[in-house]
Amino acid sequence: MNITLTRKEFTRLVELAYMGDWVATSMDYGDDNPYEKRYGGLLQKLYRLAATSEDGCPQYFEPDEENEGEFVPSERLDNDSPASRAIDKFTNDTFWEELISRLVERDLDREEDSYKLAPPTMPFEDVEEQEDKRLAQLEDRYRAEFVRKDLENVLVLFGADKHS
Repeated sequence: MNITLTRKEFTRLVELAYMGDWVATSMDYGDDNPYEKRYGGLLQKLYRLAATSEDGCPQYFEPDEENEGEFVPSERLDNDSPASRAIDKFTNDTFWEELISRLVERDLDREEDSYKLAPPTMPFEDVEEQEDKRLAQLEDRYRAEFVRKDLENVLVLFGADKHS
C-alpha cells in the first residue's frame, strides 16, 4: 500500500499517532501494556520515518537513548505542539466533566436516600423529567462554581464522611 502525503499532512498524521499513543499508554500499565504490544512497532516505524525522512518532522523526535534505532517524542512534541495542546485541553476538560459528573451522582444518590423525588402517583415520564431537570441543575451549579473558584472551595474530609 502506498499513500501520498504533503509534509503538512504527514506532520498532522504523526501528531494524531502521538495523541493516540498518549491515550493508550499514558496510564501506568507496567511492563504488560497491551497497547504498547499492539501498536508499539507500528508507532516506531512512523516515528523513525518522521525523524529521518527528508519530508518528515525531525523536530518532534530524538533517538531513544535506551533502545538503539528507536525514537521517542522530543520535548517540543511533548510540550509545545498542537498535539500537546490538544492533550492538555482534553485532560483538563475530562477532569472537570468527570468531577462534576461524580459529584452530581453522589448528590442525587444522597437526595434519593433522604426523600423521594416524586410521589408514587406521578407517571414515570414525569419522574424521569424531574430527575433530568435536577441533574442539569446540579451540573450547572457545580460548573458555575468551578469556573468561578476552581478548586478553592473543594474540601475533602478524610475519614469523616457524615453521610455513611
